[in-house]
Amino acid sequence: MQRGSSFASMEAMRILSTTIYRNGRFSVDGKELARSAGDLDHDLTKAWTAMEVELPRFVRMDRSSKLVSIAAAPFFAADGALSKYPKDRIGMVIMGTHGSMDTDQRYLDQLEAENHASPGLFVYTLPNIAMGELSIQHGLHGSGLCLLSDAPDIPQLHDACDILLHDHDMEAVICGWSNIFAGSAEATFMVVTAGKEGNWDNDELERIFNEHG
Repeated sequence: MQRGSSFASMEAMRILSTTIYRNGRFSVDGKELARSAGDLDHDLTKAWTAMEVELPRFVRMDRSSKLVSIAAAPFFAADGALSKYPKDRIGMVIMGTHGSMDTDQRYLDQLEAENHASPGLFVYTLPNIAMGELSIQHGLHGSGLCLLSDAPDIPQLHDACDILLHDHDMEAVICGWSNIFAGSAEATFMVVTAGKEGNWDNDELERIFNEHG
C-alpha cells in the first residue's frame, strides 16, 4: 500500500482507547500511569508493574514483546476497551521501523562472545514475534498484520484496520506503532472499531504518533 492511499470504508472508524509509551513515560487515555528515567529494562519493568498485571513470562520476553505487552494490556483489563469482544474477532495491526533488530543484535553479541546463544533469545528474532506473544497472553485468534515503515504511516494503518474490520470480519482491532532500538522505546496503541460516528482524524493521529516524550 502506498502512503496516502485510502480504500472506501463501509463505515467510519472509531477509536475507543489509546495508550502511549515514550522512554519510561506511560499513559492510558491521557492519564499517566508510570514515569521513569532509568535504563530501558528498568523503565519497561516499572511501566508493567504499575498496571499490577500478573504475567510470569514477562521477565523472559524480549524488549520488543515487553513494549507491545505494556501498550496493549490496559485494553484487556476488566473495564478495558476490549473486555467484551470475542477473542476470535479481535485483530492486530502493528507497525515499526526496526522489527526485532534489538534482539537480533543481542543474539549476535552473545554468539560472538560465547560462541553460542540462548535458544530462548533466538526465538525472539522475528519482526512479528510480539504479535505472537500478545496472542498467547490474551488467547487471540483474529487476523493480524505486521508492517515495517521508516515512520508511523497513519494512512497505511487506517487502510490495514479497514481491511481487517470489513474484509476479515473483525469487530475490533489493536492498532499501533511500536519501535525499540538503541536504548529508545516508543509505542502508541489504539483500539479501533467500525461505526457511524467515527473519530479517526489523520492530522491528530500524526501529531500523537510522532510526539516524543
